[in-house]
Amino acid sequence: MPKVLVVDDELGIVEIVRVNLEAEGFEVASAVDGAGALRLAREFHPDLVILDVMLPDLDGWKVLAELEATPSLAGIPVVMLTARAADEDILHGLEEGAVDYITKPFYPEDLVASVKIILNVFDPSLREDFRRQLIAKRRRMLAGHG
Repeated sequence: MPKVLVVDDELGIVEIVRVNLEAEGFEVASAVDGAGALRLAREFHPDLVILDVMLPDLDGWKVLAELEATPSLAGIPVVMLTARAADEDILHGLEEGAVDYITKPFYPEDLVASVKIILNVFDPSLREDFRRQLIAKRRRMLAGHG
């Protein structure tokens, strides 16, 4: 059973994500702050992390950087799920290591589909190429060349 760590300080969001992922057969753990997320990531060994940016202690950018800097956690794909929808935030998230960036409000079905795709077809050895392609596509979209 694939394991997903959900990190968000909004308990309603955590519950929506949990219910939808568990309905699809995922094991879900959750944290409401950055320090708890890092501790739980080390203990739970998730296959994927869903991470908010705006957290009460360490923000999501710092959590993402720490995950990337920790050898035992660096290969875990991270999906940003946040209200921070500015173009520069999206690019920043992808450039810092996230493999997807979903903005709130969101459709739970879209999030679950993204998680499934990442876990079923994502080849960790191609992670950098995948991220570069996402970033290039996002830059083209921002420049109006979709």
